[in-house]
Amino acid sequence: MRPNEVALAALALLALIIIFYFITARGPVKKISITNADGSTVSVSVEIANNTATRMKGLMGRKSLGAEEGMLFVFDRPGKHSFWMMNTTIPLDAIFIAENGSVVDIIAMQPCGWNVTNCPTYAPKTEAKYVLEVNPGFAARNRIVVGKGKLLPMG
Repeated sequence: MRPNEVALAALALLALIIIFYFITARGPVKKISITNADGSTVSVSVEIANNTATRMKGLMGRKSLGAEEGMLFVFDRPGKHSFWMMNTTIPLDAIFIAENGSVVDIIAMQPCGWNVTNCPTYAPKTEAKYVLEVNPGFAARNRIVVGKGKLLPMG
């Protein structure tokens, strides 16, 4: 093999490893609690997305979520982290949470499948460090509202 063929083969192998890692990326599952407008606690079993691979993959390809299930995105620092729903098949509520745990925004997000040209992005009005993705209507059903809901510290 010539040197450029070896380099190309190595690059192809590296690409396959990265794709495999992305496809199989899963975060640990934990139970979290969030308070609602009347101070009651709502528990959710979440997959933690706290690294580049799990945050990039998100809930792509999932066909459903259980009623009390979701994904908690954990970022290194607060920001107006935006989301899109490419290759996502289910609508979701995104509950944006500040570093201090308070709910700062709630956005209903719609899937766009593979439609890259018409796939909107969703960003909070205020900086957030955490984003909880749950089934559509979860926030309303559980009376989680901006300014009153709070993510309780994880154990």
